[in-house]
Amino acid sequence: MLIVIEGVVTPNKQKFRPSDWAEMLMEGVGLAHFGQNHKIHYENDVEPATTDGYASIILDEALSQTHPEAFAEILRFADENHLHRFMKEGSISHATGQS
Repeated sequence: MLIVIEGVVTPNKQKFRPSDWAEMLMEGVGLAHFGQNHKIHYENDVEPATTDGYASIILDEALSQTHPEAFAEILRFADENHLHRFMKEGSISHATGQS
């Protein structure tokens, strides 16, 4: 199961700022790094996305086992900032060659 955290503040539907909050948060909790090719790479159970026009983070529930502190910090951040969160079926598929 996937957890989607949208960069929209509930209940008034304001766009959360800054627009790169998702990437900054994932890097801040240690789920992103720059590879040898100087491109950013994310851990397997998390990815940035855009949903309904909002910057978002998609988390696989497995992240709670592989990176429990980062998982908890992302959920805490979402709760404290009143970001819209929902569950959906699926899996995260990264392009090959990332690490």
